[in-house]
Amino acid sequence: MDLDLVKIIQLMRNPVTDWIFYIITQIGDQYFFIALAVIIYWTISKKYAHKFVFTFMISAVVNSSLKEIFKRPRPYTQPDVSVESSWITTGYSFPSGHAQASGVLGYTSYDASKKTGKKWIWYTGLAIMILVPLSRVYLGQHYPSDVIIGVLLAFVVAHFVFKLVDKMGDNEHIYTLMLAPIFILLLFFVKNHDVYVAAGGFVGFALGYYLEKEYVKYEVKEVFWIQIIKVITGLVIALAIKEGLKFILPYSVNEDFDPTTLDLILDFIRYFMIGVWAAVGAPWVFKNVIRNH
Repeated sequence: MDLDLVKIIQLMRNPVTDWIFYIITQIGDQYFFIALAVIIYWTISKKYAHKFVFTFMISAVVNSSLKEIFKRPRPYTQPDVSVESSWITTGYSFPSGHAQASGVLGYTSYDASKKTGKKWIWYTGLAIMILVPLSRVYLGQHYPSDVIIGVLLAFVVAHFVFKLVDKMGDNEHIYTLMLAPIFILLLFFVKNHDVYVAAGGFVGFALGYYLEKEYVKYEVKEVFWIQIIKVITGLVIALAIKEGLKFILPYSVNEDFDPTTLDLILDFIRYFMIGVWAAVGAPWVFKNVIRNH
């Protein structure tokens, strides 16, 4: 039945909806998450951004671990499922990482809406939780059960992780750093690209967040034009780290589809550096360079 639903949803395929759903699916990808997380961290609230990043990383590790357990092939490997080469996502299908990411975004928007009283935040998150999972089925990357479980799992994980972070109080930077070795230890047992990426980002962010809170202590509130400069500067350098290091580090030719152990370690290093830059490097620059000019 799962496969039949994929085929039914794909009956609406045409060039316009292909383009629309391909754009929508990017909201569940790491690019959107990185951009949203750092914008919150640099311009709104470091503490709330920490909670969001912490939750997202825990969710990503749970997702990747379950994929390694169930090893479910993706729908496009089945006959009569339409797929374009640009849509293809490697790895296993259950549960959907994009849907789970959209669920974390949805729960965060629900929590932020309650705290601020701004209902549009929750409505936006709700739309993301519906459209991103639908796009994954439409694009032939996941079965309906993959995305449904992904969203539900995200809500459960986010609910408990938010409560856990709240219990950390003002020592959340210390507890977060204490969890970093667990992520590193996990890499000895799970040889999965997404786990290495999540672990690298988490460890880098945990270290950077600790250093920023203890030593840099940057105040995020600024006039609007400085906030714009901060976001552009920070994102450009983060993107330069993410993409630029691909040309410097010794990746294998086939790292996108069949990564070696070295490729996985290099991905860990790359995302570790992004995490450090976002959490402490950028705030130091904002405080000592941009603010002083």
